[in-house]
Amino acid sequence: MTSQQEQKAQRDLRILTQLRSSALMEGVDTKYLKKMVAIATEVEFPADTIIYRRGDAGQAIYLVEEGSVNIEMEASEAGEERMTMITVKPGQFFGWSALFPSERKQAWTRTMTPVKAIAFDAAKLRATCKNDQQLEYVLVRRAIKSTSYRMEAIRRQVRKLV
Repeated sequence: MTSQQEQKAQRDLRILTQLRSSALMEGVDTKYLKKMVAIATEVEFPADTIIYRRGDAGQAIYLVEEGSVNIEMEASEAGEERMTMITVKPGQFFGWSALFPSERKQAWTRTMTPVKAIAFDAAKLRATCKNDQQLEYVLVRRAIKSTSYRMEAIRRQVRKLV
């Protein structure tokens, strides 16, 4: 095995381990996780970086490895101020709307700290799902579960404000 092949094998194992350790991917068959690993890239963002804005097309789904990312919404009609709806931490995903090509982002994401993440290219993921409907089913179920958890967290936050 060449050095480049060894590096790729180590990278793939690291990403597979991250996916397996994510609570949201618990119980997902390894064959599906390996399909995700095949289209994954590792990315880094400095602190206070906007990853995407409301209205942007989804380019990727992200799994945070290190750091934290705020999902924000406009706090005023003018849209000049934003408030945090939820903070995404290591082991959590964000950017699920990228699974649905006609959907635009409904919020902003901003890094609170330097962030290391695994990015799953949206177009490649959708193409992979088109060829494997079981994988698509698994991912859509996870996206719904994640969204449900976040909606509940936002409800609790709103109750505190009232």
